[in-house]
Amino acid sequence: MKLTLIVRIAWRQIFSRSNSGFVRTVSLLSIAGIAIGVAALVILNSFMDGFSESILKQLSSIHPPMEVRIPGGYPLEPDDVRFVENLASMSESVTSVSPVLEKTVVAAGNSGDVAGVRVRGVNWDVEPLLVSGERLSNLNISGRGAVLGTALSERLGVSPGDTIRLASTDATQFSAMGRLLVDTIVSVSVYAVTDFGIDEYNSSIIITDLSTASLLFRDPITATSLSVGLIEEADALKEAESISAILRESYIAGESEYMVCSAFISAHQNLFAALGLEKTGMTIVLALISVVAMLNLLSALNMIAIEHRRDTGVLRSMGASPGTIVSTGLMQGGIIGLGGALAGSIFAVLVTIMINSFFPIRLESSVYWIDVLPGVVQPFLILSIGFATIAACFIASLFPALHAIRVSPSEAVRYE
Repeated sequence: MKLTLIVRIAWRQIFSRSNSGFVRTVSLLSIAGIAIGVAALVILNSFMDGFSESILKQLSSIHPPMEVRIPGGYPLEPDDVRFVENLASMSESVTSVSPVLEKTVVAAGNSGDVAGVRVRGVNWDVEPLLVSGERLSNLNISGRGAVLGTALSERLGVSPGDTIRLASTDATQFSAMGRLLVDTIVSVSVYAVTDFGIDEYNSSIIITDLSTASLLFRDPITATSLSVGLIEEADALKEAESISAILRESYIAGESEYMVCSAFISAHQNLFAALGLEKTGMTIVLALISVVAMLNLLSALNMIAIEHRRDTGVLRSMGASPGTIVSTGLMQGGIIGLGGALAGSIFAVLVTIMINSFFPIRLESSVYWIDVLPGVVQPFLILSIGFATIAACFIASLFPALHAIRVSPSEAVRYE
């Protein structure tokens, strides 16, 4: 029997006016239940994915995807920098390598307050191209100057154009009068104040140029680490593992110092693993809604099979094979599943867009690192949930379909 005829028969048996009102109501409730389950899963995963992507974007706003450093905090020599640059030039995924100087210092401004901060000296010509986002690239910085976070600028009482003092804490001593004597004090002009996106960064990080950062070290240092940029399609974890293996072999061969390459995301793997575990648990809980909808679908298809028992007998007497009857029952489950999946997906997309546009979910940035929870609609996610739902509906409709062919044609029409 042709597929189109099977679809027409299945459609008529589900939505036929000859059905009792109760059967039609149960069929519609089955579609509604599946739609609710699909919508719940899509909305949950959209906002969980949006939360993870937002945190990753904020974390990588001032950090490159990979860094090369010597374990133990030892500085890199010029030969080490050249070796890594030559190694990076042979990789198609690496875009550039830039030296970085990092140091913990004490910062003072106009408010009279001081703060312990982390100074990060970078190459202004290269660093904005390495990090993701637009927080550094939009500033168009050149020459000497510092970029502060909003919270730190408020604490120090400074704004663009003001001067802050950075005091190195190496070899600090107390004078006979009890005053703190610091090793090096560097004055630097505030070039810009920006929002790094994370409260921890806004209150504890200063980004400046390499020449200014080098003044904070007692001895001239080339770099404390190297920032490594990647093309967008590259996998930072795999690339870092590959480069680390080459660096390890070079160290064994005596060609370089012992250096390691690490992906920035690896420092936060526990965070994203916890988010993934939470997402999995919530998905399992909400998937129970779909399980209940499948049970409702099973009962609805059983009612339809009983309601159209005579029609099944007539079809069998006209030469319809058992396979055709089973196909019709499976098609009924597919129609209900497809309707529920489409309705649920459309509803979930509309809800996500509406929440993002009109009812944004506000968060405390000092706790969650972001101030707004975004919903990210991913077509692949919707298709995956939709196909899984339809497949589950086909499986759930198998039992009523097999039950329908057990009745012989003579039994079905005996009392008609």
